[in-house]
Amino acid sequence: MNLAAWYLRLRYRRHRFGPGFRGPLGLRIRGPGLVRFGRDVVIHDACGRTAILTFRPQVEVVIGDRVEIDGAGLMAAAGITVEAGAVLGPCLLVDTDFHPTDPARRQRGAEPDRRPIRIASGARIQGKATILKGVTVGEGALVRWAAVVASDVPPHAIVLGNPATVVGVTAAESG
Repeated sequence: MNLAAWYLRLRYRRHRFGPGFRGPLGLRIRGPGLVRFGRDVVIHDACGRTAILTFRPQVEVVIGDRVEIDGAGLMAAAGITVEAGAVLGPCLLVDTDFHPTDPARRQRGAEPDRRPIRIASGARIQGKATILKGVTVGEGALVRWAAVVASDVPPHAIVLGNPATVVGVTAAESG
């Protein structure tokens, strides 16, 4: 175990770090929820500092085995799951609007809409992409640079744009 991983395990005692976890000293984990890292997770800070925030005690952020993260922001009020082998560049995953978006609901003091996010195994999310509440990014899918994803991405699809649209399929699916 490297020194940074040892330090992170001591600093964030209530969170779970799987065997082989490697991460930078600058990793930020904040909030009352639980973060669980699988086996052989690697977090880099070459593209910026990774931050994982939870907003409620019952919220879990689950990072699967062999996931790579570099400079991503994960903001969870309902829950975020990143399955095995996924890669997150310096992107943003946010599962809530933080306030109701309908003016009438805001005036009544209604709760914001919160829906969990799921990044399936082998999916890749490139830099500056934003994944919004309730989205599932399918297995092996690729979310391109700066895409804003507000609806589910099919397995092995390539999406880009704002709003994100399917523009092709990954090599694994087209072969």
